[in-house]
Amino acid sequence: MNTEKYRNVILFFAENVPNLGKTKLNKLLYFLDFDHFEKYGTSVTDDSYINKDLGPVPEHSEEIVCAMQEAKLLEVHPEPLIDYIRYTLLPLGQHDPSAFLPTEMEMLCGVADKWHHHTAQEIVIASHGEAPWIATRKGEQIPYALAYYRGKFENAPHHDEDLVETATCPDTQDS
Repeated sequence: MNTEKYRNVILFFAENVPNLGKTKLNKLLYFLDFDHFEKYGTSVTDDSYINKDLGPVPEHSEEIVCAMQEAKLLEVHPEPLIDYIRYTLLPLGQHDPSAFLPTEMEMLCGVADKWHHHTAQEIVIASHGEAPWIATRKGEQIPYALAYYRGKFENAPHHDEDLVETATCPDTQDS
């Protein structure tokens, strides 16, 4: 996994997607990696994804976000809402476009353009309709090869879990 590229992906999304929270970031990372894999045969972040209640979750995103906070590259602001706490990501710098191959930059822009106006819950629901999440069990790693089966489940069941974000960084937990 190229940590520097991963950081730049997160900065790119934090710069280009208004009100970016952790749940939405995780889904954007999923769509970026699986869209790029489906079209070009490689992921962008090289992260592994796990089947969780809120859809596919990258294994290392939380630790990368925490490291970015510590390095003062990103701020994470907790926002108490009615039934959960949303953690908004604010970039403290800009992404480095030279960190990406042309296909990766194309996919970053496409994912940001497609999903920036959707809520986290809408993106969670979209990820639940995809073969990679449907074909794996809770807690299992999601094989990238399942990207080739996306779009095959048009009437996939949608789950109505509560949208809950959790924080594992000490300075992002609410008091």
